[in-house]
Order: sequence, then structure tokens, then C-alpha cells
Amino acid sequence: MNYLKLNLLTAILLLFITSCSVSSDEDLNSTDFSANASASNVVLRINKESFDTYNVNRLKNISEGDTFEIVKGKRNGDFLEITVAYSGGCQSHMFNVVWDGIVYTDPYNINLMLVHNANNDACEAYITETIIINLKELLGDVNYISTSAYSIYNTFNTTNSPNVKI
Repeated sequence: MNYLKLNLLTAILLLFITSCSVSSDEDLNSTDFSANASASNVVLRINKESFDTYNVNRLKNISEGDTFEIVKGKRNGDFLEITVAYSGGCQSHMFNVVWDGIVYTDPYNINLMLVHNANNDACEAYITETIIINLKELLGDVNYISTSAYSIYNTFNTTNSPNVKI
């Protein structure tokens, strides 16, 4: 009987240990993009109608997507590195980066909306990861990539100020 209890306890312990994972801070501090690639999928979209809908809804406190926080951001050449944090750890997460297609001038500014899809991840580990946005892939080979400011919003921000401005 004790043997059965020990096996059951071991199985439960192994299931618990392997059910969720956490990103390490060591992965986030790398300057090698291949080593620093996020575990989440990032989808780039240019869609004014979607951007405007997300923007109007967030200002009315109608959040879309799953909860997450934009911790910080920086530009590294033709890439934006956005550090995000969210609960999860058991499913692959997806981030949609939506641009309205507008480059505001004087000075150049580009607004981007981040939408998080947790894929019904019910795990409770607090994940911090850096997602990479390839500006050339999003904007094309244009001369204003390096001179633009980038205002990044998430769909839970109900203010007129971006979560981060790079």
C-alpha cells in the first residue's frame, strides 16, 4: 500500500514540475537576435480599420485580447525589442502587432498596437520575454525607419499616452 502511495505522489510531483515553464532573465539580456527570439509568435499586420477599432475600444475601456504588460522597449538597428510580461507558461502565446499604415510627420511618429493571444493558457507562471519587431518587414525599406519615434500601445491602456515610446 505504501509503495502505491509513493508512486502516486511521485507521479503527481513530476506532473506539477513539468506542467509550466518560466523564461529566464539570461535569455532576455542577449544581444544575439537568434538567441533572443521570443517564445511567442509575432504577427505583423498593416490594417487601419483594425487599428482604429482597437484604439477606440481601448479608450472606452473595452479591452481586446488577453492581459499583458509592456515592461519596456528599445530600438536596436532595424528592430524594436519590446519586453512584455504575462501569466502563462503552458501554451505558446501570440502577439499581433497592428500598424494603421500612417506615418505622422513633424516629427515622424508611428503608432503600433500590441494584441496578446494566450491560447487559453491557464498556467500562472509570470513570464517575461522580449518580442522582436522587424521594422523593415513591417514598413519596408524606407528612409524614415531610423528617424521615427514608435508609440507602442496595448489594448488594456485606456489613456492617450503610449505604454512605451521609443
